[in-house]
Amino acid sequence: MASVKRVEYKSGRVVYRIVICQGYDNKGNKLVKNLTYSVNQSATPKQQEREAKKFAMDMEDKLKYGYDFNAEKMSFEDFAYKWLESVKDDLAYGTYAGYKQVLESRILPYFKGYKVANIKTPHIEAFYKTLVSEYSYGTIKRFANVLNLIFKTARRYQMIESNPCEDAKKPKNKDEETGLKFFTPKQAIMFMKSLDLTYDVVYKGHQRIDDTGKPYYVREYTESYTVPTQFKVFFMLSLFCGFRKGETLALHWNDIDYKNKTISISKSVGMTEHGFDYKDPKTKKSVRKVSIPDDVIPLLKQYHSEYVQSLWKHGTAWQGDRENGGNLFIQSDGKLMGHTTPYQYFIKHLNRYNDWVQNNPDKAKAGGFEELPMIPLHGLRHSCATLLNYLEVNIIEISKTLGHSTCSTTMNIYAHSFEEQQEVVANKVNDFLRMNA
Repeated sequence: MASVKRVEYKSGRVVYRIVICQGYDNKGNKLVKNLTYSVNQSATPKQQEREAKKFAMDMEDKLKYGYDFNAEKMSFEDFAYKWLESVKDDLAYGTYAGYKQVLESRILPYFKGYKVANIKTPHIEAFYKTLVSEYSYGTIKRFANVLNLIFKTARRYQMIESNPCEDAKKPKNKDEETGLKFFTPKQAIMFMKSLDLTYDVVYKGHQRIDDTGKPYYVREYTESYTVPTQFKVFFMLSLFCGFRKGETLALHWNDIDYKNKTISISKSVGMTEHGFDYKDPKTKKSVRKVSIPDDVIPLLKQYHSEYVQSLWKHGTAWQGDRENGGNLFIQSDGKLMGHTTPYQYFIKHLNRYNDWVQNNPDKAKAGGFEELPMIPLHGLRHSCATLLNYLEVNIIEISKTLGHSTCSTTMNIYAHSFEEQQEVVANKVNDFLRMNA
């Protein structure tokens, strides 16, 4: 907020001294703009004050977005930080932190010393090429998005004639698959069944230390392993309800309505200024109720029974939330599950399952099991959308289930994967025509 101070000279002339804060530079120093504004001398003091404050507000907005910046003289680094500061209030903290990390990790070191007006499309493409050997195409798109937003702002406020990012081509790794990664409906069922398998886990010989501090050697041994119930629940909700990871982690037991077979999504867990904590969902439409498939209900009840037993076992040592029934997904002492834990366990499970398929070909074939593709945890949400489309759920209901702000958002994300289902639709039409010929 600008500082506005009235100054009256001996001659009777009135001006206002205005100080506008423009954020901070990369060293943490406060950046200010000092202005002197001469008001209408025949106006009343209140009218003069209103006039000065309006001028200050207008100038604050103009300075915030670089209106009076000279692109020929301003360094890209200075403008990038000013842009970042100007958009901070309009972004979720996690998004802001992500932009800052992307900016400071590679963009600013590469463009250090450049003036805003001197960066052209070839410079942008040369920067992209430096990223190919280290980053995936998806990550390169994140760098490109931040650069585009910066130059889009510079263009909007007439600092530059054109956005050099608009025509810049992003290089692709020829061996890298692009696009959404998800399970097909058949693979989704296979993954669900994989959660009930028993796996033999081999532990290699290793050294241990006993209670007295004396080392001893443990020979190689094998243990049977099954997937813990809470991870089964987590993955089933992601796959068949389409929840985002943060939405699933934020769930409390009171969010579950067994009578109506629904789960309420009203919060999320993600990056905030205080670290990973509760926050509002991604969009207003993300606040929603989602139906629970019948086959998931018994699993939820089984997990709740295990949960209560663990709570009573720990007694006063329980570190978890006791409000709203407590968090669904927890660490061994009741604390909220770590935000990276579901992903790490998911990848470990896929590797364990695929190893089992390879090492037990006869059992796998008899059970109808095949290797599953390695997809990210968020791919379960994509799998949900693809499954719902396969089951001919209309796009409006798919969008509501996923908590998208509009149906067009759903179509923009899943258009390609939905197109891959068109052969199935054509086959159904063919069957209909044959039956009614």
